[in-house]
Formats: sequence, structure tokens, C-alpha cells
Amino acid sequence: MVALIMTEQSTTAHRGRPRQKKSAARPGNSPVVALDRGIRVLIFLADTRAASLAEIVKVTAIPAATAHRILSTLQRRGMVVHDADRGKWRIGPQAYRVGCAFEEGSSLLDVAPSVMRALSKETGETVNLATEENGKLLYLMQVESENPIRASFKNGTDAFFHTSGVGKAIMAFMEEAVLDKFLVPLTLVRQTSNSITDKQLLKAELRVSRQRGWALDNEERFPGMRCIAAPVFDTLENVIAGVSISGPTNRFPDNKLERLAASVVKAANEITERLRNTSVGI
Repeated sequence: MVALIMTEQSTTAHRGRPRQKKSAARPGNSPVVALDRGIRVLIFLADTRAASLAEIVKVTAIPAATAHRILSTLQRRGMVVHDADRGKWRIGPQAYRVGCAFEEGSSLLDVAPSVMRALSKETGETVNLATEENGKLLYLMQVESENPIRASFKNGTDAFFHTSGVGKAIMAFMEEAVLDKFLVPLTLVRQTSNSITDKQLLKAELRVSRQRGWALDNEERFPGMRCIAAPVFDTLENVIAGVSISGPTNRFPDNKLERLAASVVKAANEITERLRNTSVGI
């Protein structure tokens, strides 16, 4: 919430152009508060799948009366729906339509699926595609393994960068100055006993990942699970996403990591090449 502090106006007349009030927000810098609150509600419902008014108020810190007006407005536009029997609000059909428009307009999601399916078939493992969104890792797509024990994430799920193979792959190929700035606000949460919670140790691992061309989540997010990931680049050689395979440690033993990683790197390179071809109209 943005607070505006009003200053008392002087009664003295001034010649020429009046000075701008100190309280006036610069155009483009001040959010539309009602819109910002509505978006926060939508994001929370997307993360939780369904929530009561009380839960929304508690997490977003939006006053109950205001939150109810926001929900009613979103409901009229089909952005949310209300399950009266459960007393829960959830994402509506129009919000889904907006999300589909993002998918339809994304070259990455146009070219990646067939490569991901081939990688899953080759390795027998679950394949993930993820990108960076506001300092969090956002999973865009998954091709699930047919193995009964497998990693599974819903599209739109976010995660910590430092405990994810894909997150590490993206960070490893950032420019050093960009990485330093990116790491400043991050809190390195310990999710397992293997999680790296020291930024200097993390940077050291990222250097190793960059040198070999792939990154490893070594039971850092979930005990008993490993993930191998490689970066995807745009036409300007900027890292924009990562592709990975993940599964239980007994299918990712040390003596198989290099072979599995070679398949992941090959897939990531193919997605990169297809993106470049798409951008030049080939």
C-alpha cells in the first residue's frame, strides 16, 4: 500500500508556474492501488487453488470489506468463482482464458513440448520447463514420467531458485553483475539438510555448473530426489529458461549423472536453436 503524505499549502501568492506538490507521485511510479490489490488476490487464489474470504484477508492484509468488493468485481468479470457450499473462492474461466493467451503467445511454449517429450522418452524421467518470475522460479510445463515414483509439479507452481536444478542452471549462466544483483534480496531457505544457504558457497557451485554446462539439485529440495538441468537461451544469448529431468536418487546414481546430463544439455540446446529459428522466421 502506498501512503501519500500531504503538505500544507502556503497562502503566499507566487508568480510563474506553480511548484509541484511534494506529495504528488511521479507518473508511472505509483501503482493503481485497487488494481494492485485485485492482482494480489488473483495470484493468491492461483497459488492456493481455493480460499475463503478470511484466508484471503489474512494473507493479503487487505481489509475484509475491500477484499469482498474486489472478489465481487472479479466474479462479475468471470475472473473468480465462488463455491457457496464450501465458502471458497477460486480462479474463474476468464482468468484461465488470460493464462491460455500467455501460452499461445509464447514461442518457448510452442517449441519446447516436443523436445521435452522426446527427452522424457529417452531418459524415462519427468521433464520440467521453468523460467524466472519476480525472483521466483516459475514452472511453465511438465512432461511426467510413467514411473510410479516421480517428481510432479503443477504448471504455474513457483519454487526457490537455490534448491532447484533449473534455478541453478538459470543463475549459473547469468552475467556476473546480473547474478550479484539477483542474489541480494534472496533468502536461501533450508528445505533439506543438503540445501545451500550460504551465498558464497552457492556462487561457487554455480561456477562449477557453468563450467560443465549443467546444474544439479542433489536432494536440496526434496530428500531422495535429484534433478539435472541445463539453460535455454534467446537470440541475444541471454538465459531465459531451464529444462530439467528429475526423479529418485536410485535412478540418478553418481555413475549415471554425466550420461543423463548429456541428454538434458542436448534437449536444452535444441529448444534454444528452435527459438532462434522461430525468431528469424525459419
